[in-house]
Amino acid sequence: MVRDLCHMGGVVTATQNLAGALADKHQVEIVALRKIRDESFFPLDDRVRVRALTDLRKHSAAYDGDDPLAHEFPARYPYPKNERKPVVSRLAEKRLLTYLDSTDADVVVSSNPRITVLLAAAPGRYLKVAQEHSMPGIYEEGLRRMLFEDAYRRLDAITVLTPEERENLGRLVPGVRDRISVLPNCIPDPGGRTSDGSSKVVVTAGVFKEHKNFHGLIDAFATVVERHPDWQLRIYGSGPEEAALRSRIHDKGLYNHVHLMGPAFPVTAEFAKGSIFVLPSLREPFGNVTVEAMTRGLPVVAMDCNHGPRNILTHGTDGLLVPLGDTAAMAAAINELIEDEGRRLAMGRQALRTAERFAPGPSAERFEAIVARARARFEVVRELPGTADCTVLADGDVEVALVPCGTRERVPAGLRLVCRDVRGAKEPVQMPFAHGTARIPRHGSLADGVWELGVVSEEGYEKSLCMGLCDTTVLASPAHEPGTQGLETLLPFKERTTGRLRVRSRVRERHLEVTGVRVGPDRVHIEADSWNGAEIVVGAEVAAVNRKDKERVLRFPVAWTEGARFGCEVPLDTLVAEHRHEEEVWDLWLWPADGDKVRMSKFVTDVLEPFKVFRYPRPVRKRAVNGSGASGRGGAARVARRLLRGKRVPQSSFARVEIRPYFTTAAQLAFKTVTL
Repeated sequence: MVRDLCHMGGVVTATQNLAGALADKHQVEIVALRKIRDESFFPLDDRVRVRALTDLRKHSAAYDGDDPLAHEFPARYPYPKNERKPVVSRLAEKRLLTYLDSTDADVVVSSNPRITVLLAAAPGRYLKVAQEHSMPGIYEEGLRRMLFEDAYRRLDAITVLTPEERENLGRLVPGVRDRISVLPNCIPDPGGRTSDGSSKVVVTAGVFKEHKNFHGLIDAFATVVERHPDWQLRIYGSGPEEAALRSRIHDKGLYNHVHLMGPAFPVTAEFAKGSIFVLPSLREPFGNVTVEAMTRGLPVVAMDCNHGPRNILTHGTDGLLVPLGDTAAMAAAINELIEDEGRRLAMGRQALRTAERFAPGPSAERFEAIVARARARFEVVRELPGTADCTVLADGDVEVALVPCGTRERVPAGLRLVCRDVRGAKEPVQMPFAHGTARIPRHGSLADGVWELGVVSEEGYEKSLCMGLCDTTVLASPAHEPGTQGLETLLPFKERTTGRLRVRSRVRERHLEVTGVRVGPDRVHIEADSWNGAEIVVGAEVAAVNRKDKERVLRFPVAWTEGARFGCEVPLDTLVAEHRHEEEVWDLWLWPADGDKVRMSKFVTDVLEPFKVFRYPRPVRKRAVNGSGASGRGGAARVARRLLRGKRVPQSSFARVEIRPYFTTAAQLAFKTVTL
């Protein structure tokens, strides 16, 4: 499935090429969300059927432009921000959802990350495969979140173009690591004449965008021309950088040596006129044009960018890799191949052999192997439990009990519980199941952070767990006392969007747990427990540190201590007196008589988000404002001007300041003062 086949791009060619390769043994259909021109820019195998879900050709009998839904934005298709009109319409979306619900296909493949979001949520029993032709880590934040947190986890297989991207995506979404496979683009040999290596022409091609680095190639060729004025550079393509590239060519006096040739179809016929191909890209997920040039017998000079070129050519055998961004090295490599004809021709012959790795036959075999693995995984995973009940035990350990699913009445043997850091920064942690139950120790098991839980089969297939019943009663009024070795606590919870089972682990060598906040008419009373094993002694202070200006610190002495427990009082007038701007935030720390300060937080609780639950009164105090100061500068003056604007006031007036005790999203205690 693609957005359309009506534009030039690597995704279109890769999709059509693979479809043609698979047509030898399978019935293949390309589903496009829209059709805006009669023919694709690239040849398509006659055996491949194309289904266009909306037809926007005005001369077509099937024209959909008269349907009002053809001009509405889609409801579920994740549309790019700041688009003024829908390229993919609500009509196309509705027809796609109908197709996904009704198709009898065995395998449905998305070649577009936005379509992948809808495919993942579809109820069909077919295998669901996403082909990533780019680098998911650079997608816009909203799309990344949809893919990483939900869509990818519902798929049976995900293909990427290179081993490096497999590692990257596995790090970003650890829970799908076992279903990511490398599938380079399929690049068939179009036939026709190959280069004999005798022409004095260097060729390249691509869309004229900054990351393609054609400006760097022009600079490099200026150096080449100094030694080889009889050689030319031909750049095929078009794009937004065209005017800037032409200006660069003229500024460097290269208009007789460097030519912008415009788009060419097929471009491989033009490559055959050259003797060297250059890929100057600073970022290239794969680089179809590189293989296309190699099918014409051209050696390649390429920037060693992530990740495509190094996975296509072998340095010194069929081409040369130069350091990323090094224009001088690119010029030197071109000169090297120009000046060594024997090496240039030998590399060209090897390039022909290298290109065979990406031919239809090997490409179809790779895809079929991926589907076979996905089917085997599907058969195992559908019988794995997908739900677990959780209980926090009296000692703080978490018990995870699997709920049988599928056709099984019992949980299969040999399963393991896997805990994965949702940020992908820490190694996964595994525990064995015994009779369907696993235990996560409170001490020494999970590092600080949020962990997502899954189940792993004996074959190594993984399935995310959703939350069933959850008993965190013991955390509502925890019986365990402040520890001598710091804080370790586990809190299981249901992820809000997907319902998946997660555990929040908090690990602190030194910790202050806020146990009480009482707001009086003129002061706030704070009580807390120390979890670092040291008693709070006379001389310790509670410090309020200004969030924007860390040099501004208010200190309040500890009023009483009782073992690891202590209390202090924060006078409201002190906060009001230091209120200089319309809004101030003060973070609360304990500042011991000796040692580093420690944040005051609330972790020992069954409440996942204390900032939503623990709410306190917001007393209001008056603060004197000097009327004459309203003409001055700074925060106090701005407050005064806001209060006194347009009024006749005495020499001295008052501002009303509200004091708001609260827990931050990180469950840390703070005060906010706000001018009313």
